[in-house]
Order: sequence, then C-alpha cells, then structure tokens
Amino acid sequence: MLTMSPVTLDTADAIATPILQSIKDRYGMVPNFFGALGIDGAAMRGYLAFEESLEDACHLSTREREFIALAVANANGCHYCVSGHTFSARRAGMSAEDCAAAQRGEAEDASEQAVLTLALRAMETRGNLEPRDFEAAGAAGIPQEKLIQICAWVALNTFSNWINNIVQPKIDFPKVPLQGPCEAAGR
Repeated sequence: MLTMSPVTLDTADAIATPILQSIKDRYGMVPNFFGALGIDGAAMRGYLAFEESLEDACHLSTREREFIALAVANANGCHYCVSGHTFSARRAGMSAEDCAAAQRGEAEDASEQAVLTLALRAMETRGNLEPRDFEAAGAAGIPQEKLIQICAWVALNTFSNWINNIVQPKIDFPKVPLQGPCEAAGR
C-alpha cells in the first residue's frame, strides 16, 4: 500500500532540498505543508513560482487573498489550510470572526463579499461562470484582470488543499475547526 509522508531536509529530492532549506532559514522551521508539497520537488518549485508570480503583480489585497484561501480551504475540507490561513489572516489583522465568516463564504464588506462570491462560484462551476456572475463582478467593480487572479488564487489554494488532504500532514498551527458549508456561491 502506498503511504504518504512529508519529506524533511534529509529525505527531500535534489529540487526540494534547497527550497526547504530557504524556507527553514526564513521561518526557523519547515511548516509541514512544505514537507508534504516537497514530496515532489518539481511540484513544489512550480507551486512557489506560481504563487510568487501572482504576488509580484497582485490585483488582490492581503485580506481578499486570505478570504479566498479560507473559503476555498473550508469548501475543500482542508483542516490544515483553514488552520494555517487563519493564523496568517490573524497576523495580517483579520479578526477571528472575519476568519470564521470567510470559511462560510461571508464578508461584511461588499467588495470583499463580491470577491469571495466570485471565487466560490468559479470553484463551484469549475470556471464555467454564467452571465449573472460577470454582471455581478462588473457591478462590484471587478475588472477582468482581477477576475483572472481570483481564479488563479482559487486554483493555487485548491492545489495546496489537495496536497494536504492527500498527505495529511500534522497541523503545526493552532487548530481551527472547519465551518458549515460555504453559502456565498449560491448568492
């Protein structure tokens, strides 16, 4: 039977080892997600390159990215990512209530709600958005390049959720429970 175990600096392949070392140098540790992703160095390198490219020319605020990450993680049932993104969202100034609401697909701010709703609709429809979704995006002032980045962040977060759901690394952040189903997509 195939078993999945996160790699360490001692067990990672030649591509993942220097990446894991740089993560350890930056954070003082290697979060277990990176050990899980590092099972395949090429996948790790691609994931980090995609993330870096999006961050270098980002059309989304940190809050919007965390709202997307929390909603997508909750929808994908990724306990690791809900916990990790709650930790990073709290460090970015979001309240515990904002984080829990994001998991449910809810935001108090109308523009953040529009981003969240669009992200969940893209996920729910596998990118097959309907005219009403484009109308809602336009009414919320979301330009086409931001819509593409919303989809890119959904994809990036879904990939990390799947890795964590497959490998099941130990959660190395304060554990946060999954919330009820996201309801924003149906709005």
